Amino acid sequence: MSIWKNKTIEQTGSDKKSRATEVDLQGLIKLRYQSTHLSLGSQRKAYSSLSGNYNSPFKGRGLNFDEVRPYQPGDDIRNIDWNVTARTDKVHTKVFKEERERPVFIIVDLSSSMYFGTRHCLKSVAAAKAAALFAWAGADNSNRIGGLVFNDTSHIEMRPKGGHRGVLQFLKMLTDFHNKPIHHQAAQQHKDSSSESESEEALNTELLFARIQKIINPGSIVLLASDFNQSNIAFLKHIRHIARHNDLLMAHVYDTLESQLPPPGQYGINNGIDSQSLDTRDSTLRHSFHELFQQKMDDVEQFCIQNQIHLINLATHDKVADQFLATLGKDASVRRIARSRH
Repeated sequence: MSIWKNKTIEQTGSDKKSRATEVDLQGLIKLRYQSTHLSLGSQRKAYSSLSGNYNSPFKGRGLNFDEVRPYQPGDDIRNIDWNVTARTDKVHTKVFKEERERPVFIIVDLSSSMYFGTRHCLKSVAAAKAAALFAWAGADNSNRIGGLVFNDTSHIEMRPKGGHRGVLQFLKMLTDFHNKPIHHQAAQQHKDSSSESESEEALNTELLFARIQKIINPGSIVLLASDFNQSNIAFLKHIRHIARHNDLLMAHVYDTLESQLPPPGQYGINNGIDSQSLDTRDSTLRHSFHELFQQKMDDVEQFCIQNQIHLINLATHDKVADQFLATLGKDASVRRIARSRH
């Protein structure tokens, strides 16, 4: 659903309106020039012959075994080599070196609630920009790029592939998948309202995440862009599992109207098919509306802190590159949780 005042549509050219509601492939490609300011890891010296340019400061399973040495205070007890310890009667621990190349996997939620926006663009478009920027940042570090995009009824996936060609293939997949529902909805409007439409089965969340876990290699760097409106217990369980075995960054995408109702008055809203009226003159309703959104923001933040997940709060009117720079900038520590309040 999108909410656009009629006067706004009239003042806006068709090209601007299209960029606000549809994903522009060329626009995603141009984000490559903004990704040079981002870093998915530090620039410390690496100790592997793999092709990436850094030792990632993210946690993860991207490690190569190096040697066994006597245990030292501060070593992780989970790395103790009990066989060597038993033979020598002295505690020994395994030492690992980080891999330089780590797959980057991007998950984009394009459920119906993501096709909503009142400022600048739809949430789905903002999520696509975030995915593109993250993909280019990964490619700049010579990492393989893969991803999975899903909506209410289906999904499409791509296993990690190397080079900028892999990014371009992912962006083309994302663009086509995003714009298809919009074109389908426009076509439906021309049909007879009395005709029966084909019913589509809801996407099975369990099967979706089972597929995601099969595709993602442990130790990957993962971006999940969503409004998290469908975050039930099962959904959060799967996100927690991904975070346990990978480095997860969650981009929480939202629109300003979801955080605060517009000034008191009556507004016409529509989803392209049905129209309704929104009355915001009740101060109690306005306060409850804001409190409900704030509680959601707090819940998402607490979930990320508890599961050591990096968080970016991304409003539809934000400059995506600036928000990512606050967390992934070369001069910033990616280990902190980025808190953006609007």
